Amino acid sequence: MESNPKLIDNFRGQPVFDIELCFSCGLCSKNCPSMAIQMIDVKGKKCPQINLGKCIFCYKCVEDCPKGAIKNSTNFELATTTKSSMVMTPQRDKQITK
Repeated sequence: MESNPKLIDNFRGQPVFDIELCFSCGLCSKNCPSMAIQMIDVKGKKCPQINLGKCIFCYKCVEDCPKGAIKNSTNFELATTTKSSMVMTPQRDKQITK
């Protein structure tokens, strides 16, 4: 019988990004010690692209984001056979307008 592991408080899993809260300040990218975040253009707005293969899960991006656009999660199942699947590319929802 499998059960989900009990995670400690403040577990640092995969960071999650909310494009609607981001206002393109770039602090997450500038302050990332492992240079895992690049600001890319997403339909006229600069947004962070996070490479989980480079990320050291220090959560400096979470701490530095003034709008809380990057948050922590408990997702730890990140194993993959392709490096490209480790890159979290932001996408604007079709319903969002400028």
